[in-house]
Amino acid sequence: MRRLFPILLSLLYSVSMMAQDVVLQDSITDVCGTEHKFKATQLIVPGALIAVGGVGVAFNDKLGGWGEGAHHEVDNYIQYAPVAGNLFLGCLGVKHKHDFADRVLISATAYAVEVALVNGLKYTVRETRPNCVDRKSFPSGHTATAFTGAELVRKEYGWGIGSAAYAIAVATGVFRVYNNKHWCNDVLAGAGIGILSANVAYWLYPLEKKLFASKKNKQNAVSKMVVPTFETEHNTIGLAFTAVL
Repeated sequence: MRRLFPILLSLLYSVSMMAQDVVLQDSITDVCGTEHKFKATQLIVPGALIAVGGVGVAFNDKLGGWGEGAHHEVDNYIQYAPVAGNLFLGCLGVKHKHDFADRVLISATAYAVEVALVNGLKYTVRETRPNCVDRKSFPSGHTATAFTGAELVRKEYGWGIGSAAYAIAVATGVFRVYNNKHWCNDVLAGAGIGILSANVAYWLYPLEKKLFASKKNKQNAVSKMVVPTFETEHNTIGLAFTAVL
């Protein structure tokens, strides 16, 4: 099984190269302010990954468990690195497209979509993990979280920084398989869901801004606040965006 380890690494990292070709036109149209418009081509990469991952559920001879019982906690933490970069790199002076409040709004929307898709599939498909701990293997939530953040970084800061974010996302997916927590198809589907969730958030952004602007015009004030959250059951941290309208 170890000889298959570089296969997943190459396959996942090729996601970034595939996405780069597909969204090349997006990079050009961003200058014209149309980066939030829906484009069918944006569905190609995530759709293919989710489809391949879904087909993989039907196969009994799945690929996983390269670490042979090894466990590294690093994937529990690096999954959040891309979204942290998306939120705070702009505060450090890195050229960005949206202000901090809007980055929080887009990120919150992306992760709301991601959580809904991941949990909906986990409780519907009920695939057993390689380590047989539970039946929540498909898709990989850690991988989806990392790839959501990576795609947000790519959209916000471009492919220079986006490539680094994607490398972290790939590492997260590889560690999930290495630690015997997921099958390869779970990780591929998680990557697709993450990329799709980030794109959905960008598509919804104009509508959300319009709704906020409408309320602001009526009440002449919008109070925004970012609140850190901590989920005790899984020891996860996050950010919540609130707006008093």
